[in-house]
Amino acid sequence: MFIVDTKNILILIIGLLNIILGFAVYLKNRHNPSNFWFFMMCLFGGGWGVVKAFQLSVMNISWQESVFVKLIYIFGIIAAFSYLMLAYNFPYKSKVYSKKLLSLFYSVPLILVLGAITGLLQKETDLIVNIVNNVLYRQVNVFDFSIFAVYFFLYIIFGGSILLNKYRSADGIHKIQIKYLLWATLGTFITTGFVSVVLMLFNIFTYDWLGAVFLLIHFGVAGYLIFIKPKAIR
Repeated sequence: MFIVDTKNILILIIGLLNIILGFAVYLKNRHNPSNFWFFMMCLFGGGWGVVKAFQLSVMNISWQESVFVKLIYIFGIIAAFSYLMLAYNFPYKSKVYSKKLLSLFYSVPLILVLGAITGLLQKETDLIVNIVNNVLYRQVNVFDFSIFAVYFFLYIIFGGSILLNKYRSADGIHKIQIKYLLWATLGTFITTGFVSVVLMLFNIFTYDWLGAVFLLIHFGVAGYLIFIKPKAIR
């Protein structure tokens, strides 16, 4: 059963716009690591929104368990990792981390992604479709989802701290760019993280769809001002 809903269509459009924004930024300078990681953040952040739209539209338990739940995990994991790498590279590397620490940055999300693919990391324990009201009822696997929540916020906080340290030492155009990126991305992940991670730990799904809306507002501002039209902030 597929439900066409205005809210879900809006989420789908916003997710796709984020992906398009990511491609536009990447094509503007394909050799710049900052552009690449912004593209990755938009690709998987926007992809998360696209999957969310389908998750809320498709009332089929098999599709929910085998496809959407896993993809929501995977896209969320990689989006947070991409943000950390963007913070590390944008607009320059203020310090070079050891290979061991960089290996840790890569290995943790890789392990979580493999856990999601194999089913070892489960987002929900129960999925019930109410045929009469066309509503999907979900019950969060608190232990497994807590692992994701801790990872998500640790990577976001660490990425934010990297940008904050750069902001304190930067000057000129770099200082302004870092300020826009810091506020835009932290604003995105904090608001999205609250409605789509924190509230869901308490099985509150009412505002989950708003997470995708916040993506466009903040990523759009950062992408346009910093990468698409940098002269706008001079």
